[in-house]
Amino acid sequence: MKNQLVRAITIAVTAASLTLAGAGMATASGPGGNGTSSTTSAAAEVQSLRDALAARADNGDVSGTQASIAELAPVLSDLAQGKRYTIQAKAKDSAATARQENTEAKKNVDELATKLDTNQGLPPVSALLNALVQRLLISLSSLVNDLLGGLAVPVG
Repeated sequence: MKNQLVRAITIAVTAASLTLAGAGMATASGPGGNGTSSTTSAAAEVQSLRDALAARADNGDVSGTQASIAELAPVLSDLAQGKRYTIQAKAKDSAATARQENTEAKKNVDELATKLDTNQGLPPVSALLNALVQRLLISLSSLVNDLLGGLAVPVG
């Protein structure tokens, strides 16, 4: 219950931050690169995918978690390579880190799915999924923060 409350507060604060950022961030240029309002839409997309991943992992939905990780892969690649959005260099670095974490989480969740099929007396699936995607969730929160230019986004 406490975890759900923290997630609900995180979502509410993030939504407020995204709203404020969208209203006040027409241009986000600075050292190491430049950005436009597209950084806000990139942040909103990453936050939405992060929230879906967290919800699916919390619910113990292995196939849903795999689907969320697969949805994140092209978005993170685009951000890390600067293909779809013009973003700050620091945000590109965060995207590259999140892309690596996404690849690692995919490997681990795929391995978990295989072990679940063999029924090897594992702990609750939701606990395992949360443990496997925790670093990815933190990296995604950091990426959203960098895309928004340093506005406070809680890591939940």
